[in-house]
Amino acid sequence: MTKESRSVGRRTMSRRRVLQGAAGGLAAASLPTLFRPAFAVPETVKIGLVGPRTGPLALFYEEMSWAIENAKKTTNNSITINGTKHPLEIVVKDSQSNPNRASEVAQELILKDKVHIVTTFATPETVNPVSDQCEINGMPCVSNDDPLESYFFGRKGDPKKPFEWTYNFFFNGAEAIGAPMSAWGRVKTNRKLGVLWANDDDGRTFARVMPPPIKKAGFTIVDPGRFDLPSSDYTPEISKFKAENVEVVFTVIPGPDFTIFWNQCAQQGYKPKIVTAGKVGEFPQGVYPYGSRAINFVCEVWWSRFHPFSSSLTGQSSRELADAYEKDAKQQASMGLGFRHSLLEVPIAALKLTQKLDDPASIRDAVRGNTFNTIVGPVDFRKGPLPNTSLTPLVAGQWRKGKKWPLELVIVDNKLAPNIPVGGEPEPMPYA
Repeated sequence: MTKESRSVGRRTMSRRRVLQGAAGGLAAASLPTLFRPAFAVPETVKIGLVGPRTGPLALFYEEMSWAIENAKKTTNNSITINGTKHPLEIVVKDSQSNPNRASEVAQELILKDKVHIVTTFATPETVNPVSDQCEINGMPCVSNDDPLESYFFGRKGDPKKPFEWTYNFFFNGAEAIGAPMSAWGRVKTNRKLGVLWANDDDGRTFARVMPPPIKKAGFTIVDPGRFDLPSSDYTPEISKFKAENVEVVFTVIPGPDFTIFWNQCAQQGYKPKIVTAGKVGEFPQGVYPYGSRAINFVCEVWWSRFHPFSSSLTGQSSRELADAYEKDAKQQASMGLGFRHSLLEVPIAALKLTQKLDDPASIRDAVRGNTFNTIVGPVDFRKGPLPNTSLTPLVAGQWRKGKKWPLELVIVDNKLAPNIPVGGEPEPMPYA
């Protein structure tokens, strides 16, 4: 028998055995599998996320886990792009509140996890190094919770040559100072403003961009200068504020540092009439530890249950989103909730508009070429005010003794965003 005959014989015998088994009912269940055509499984769409789950900035992560689960539940872990339904995965990395670590895990998302888009949030110490890695590697990136100047100029951005891959939405320096300053100006003070701006991205940027609008509004700045973080003693700064009779204080330092400063103010008998505690006063968990000593802290309000916006992802109003979080998490929603939600809302909406999922430039074009109506307001990276950015609205609020929660945020000034309703008037610190 020739080689060819043996081969044909084997094929004939194989087919005969299969048919015999099928006739006897022994292989009936396997026949459909043998003759079923193969279909390609849709590619899993991966969104990478970098945030400070641990470390001194962990307060910023408070609502992020819930926002992720809420998005996964809403989407049923899937996303439809160009008519094809894809599995959706959110890959989370902890920056540990460390810029070097943030950069490292961003590289992991891009090179190891092969994500389609990266998201990040929570101050320049997280956002800037992640965005830089995305820019280097040609990876689309959406971020928020990083003031626009800190984001753009902190990364050595050139308005004449925008970034290609990275986009950030939040408030800018003018609004960050304009909103609380409008509230400060409605309380009777000597308009002497003491500032604590550290030697970090935020502090250096604030020191550069904020003095002109502050002076234009009629405030005199008392600036002890940049200082390194963490710091264990703010006596020099407090002494200068007391000597200059400063009645308004504006700090932009992490919670542990502010605690030292505020406790030393009490110990040294320093009682300013107005206090704005940036990186602390925005969060319920940030002000709770101070109890009545936090009443009437002034802060810029990025988002609240009172904001007249709805989610394009879930359809929830701002109030409904806050209520859902408080019901599930059994804790008070902060202004960060809206931005944690919108950090997923924008990339998911952009991915749905993407023409070519396997082309990072197509995803990038969907991010930068569309308007997204989000829970924090419209996001449109074509409008700026700086390249690669979109400005979201700000109002001013104060912490007051609450009805449902120990302290609750009341909007007291809406000069910069009249469509957001106020709930009270600005008041000085009580020092009960």
